[in-house]
Amino acid sequence: MYCLSTVQVEKLVVVMNDDYVDVPEMMKLCGIVRRKTMQDSYIAPTLTDGSIERKYPEQPNHPKQMYRLSEKAKSWKELYVF
Repeated sequence: MYCLSTVQVEKLVVVMNDDYVDVPEMMKLCGIVRRKTMQDSYIAPTLTDGSIERKYPEQPNHPKQMYRLSEKAKSWKELYVF
């Protein structure tokens, strides 16, 4: 069974949909003001546990980098979020 690693990861998965979103939009969805907080507490762990994926996976610092939910996160969301 797939399990999300932290409360922050869970929050990010819950607020995201199937579309690619950029970091400012993710910050807005999560109510985060500091980009470093978003990167360190939300994006990095969510990428590590495979809940989100990059639009440009070979270029992590691509200027137009965006993220979307992975298939396993979508499955988790369908099962556990009402």
